[in-house]
Amino acid sequence: MMKKKVLRILLALVISAVSGFILITAVYAIPKGRMVNNIIRSHALLESEGNYRFWASDITKTQSDNFSDSLMADIAVNPGKGSLLYDAMINAYMGWEDTDNASEWLLRETGGEPLYPGSVQVVYGRYWHGYLLWMKPLLLFFSIPEMRLFSMAVQFLLFAFVFMLGYRELGFAGVMGLTVCLLALNPLSTILSFHFADIMINVMISSIVIFTHHERLDEKDSWYLLFLMIGVATAFFDLMTYPLVSLGVPLILYLLLSSKNLKDNFIHVILFSVDWVVGYAGMWISKWLIGTVISGYNLVQDGLATVGYRSGGEVANIRSDYPYVLSQNMQAMFTRTLVAGLFLLAVSMIVLLLAGKLKFSVSLNRLIPVLFVGTYPFLWYFVIRNHSIVHVWFTHRALAVAVLAIASLPACFLSEKRKL
Repeated sequence: MMKKKVLRILLALVISAVSGFILITAVYAIPKGRMVNNIIRSHALLESEGNYRFWASDITKTQSDNFSDSLMADIAVNPGKGSLLYDAMINAYMGWEDTDNASEWLLRETGGEPLYPGSVQVVYGRYWHGYLLWMKPLLLFFSIPEMRLFSMAVQFLLFAFVFMLGYRELGFAGVMGLTVCLLALNPLSTILSFHFADIMINVMISSIVIFTHHERLDEKDSWYLLFLMIGVATAFFDLMTYPLVSLGVPLILYLLLSSKNLKDNFIHVILFSVDWVVGYAGMWISKWLIGTVISGYNLVQDGLATVGYRSGGEVANIRSDYPYVLSQNMQAMFTRTLVAGLFLLAVSMIVLLLAGKLKFSVSLNRLIPVLFVGTYPFLWYFVIRNHSIVHVWFTHRALAVAVLAIASLPACFLSEKRKL
């Protein structure tokens, strides 16, 4: 049985890597002319906002990331070398030596200055850049401000669907915990910054699949494939923002829906975590291998060097010791508004308990593994210290896993007596 699962995992990884290669190559074949025109229509927005801005003054979790969004758009319209396979594998963007403002890089390129003195093609092939599957087609028809409206509509619809299904499957206590978690990810920021959107959408789609198919996943014993493919999708679409959330949230939802005993739940948490890591690392490494063979550029060395640096490399003039990294990320996540939200959730559960809508029913089979998964971000920050302090304005979102663990406590202590 285990041998059969291993073979399925290997086959799924091979199919995913081949499919990713075909899809990325296909979107690179889309003509860029209309995309450039729509970015030109976005110039006023990019010039006014610059690399970074806060939509709520100086609150870290409200910082947008136009730097990364500009790089993503730059990659989408980069003229490249004219070789479809080569360009699809190295994913170059145009930078300039006289400024580190990515928004300005994009403005210069789409403003007709690709030969501006000091310009340089920067290879960024260590990622799959799967976001190009939606960014390139949308840029054919919409400007960046219009794409934000499109992103808002998609995320709001997914959020509503998650809430509806969550209430049906988990009841009031469970769905409110999940809602607090999604709000902690800051939906307004994931709408305003495409860089933040992919993991948010990944989490909501994964939640929908779990809510609608958990019985079938139990029957077919195929949870391992789901977590494998969540890891694959994370590696394909994400630019290393807060990938841990795509593991932690589905794991906790699995536990809240599980009727298994404590030992089995713990074993499954470990096994599914390994499946996610295999999918995430396997898909990511496959880009290095395929890209190196096709382009001749050593993406394996580039990828390994980056992983080594981002895990423990020293940053000039920035502390990267674990206590400091953890404190900065916790400070960014646990704002007074979030603490107030968790307090209100606790109060509402107590009121409903006293009103007879809920009854006290402790489930240690769920409680202990849920709290265990809630510790994942603290391990993540220990291993990925460099990245977690340099990019604290978005890496703090990994703590949404801990938020969900805390917010899920009512679902582990309480159960509904009747429909609300």
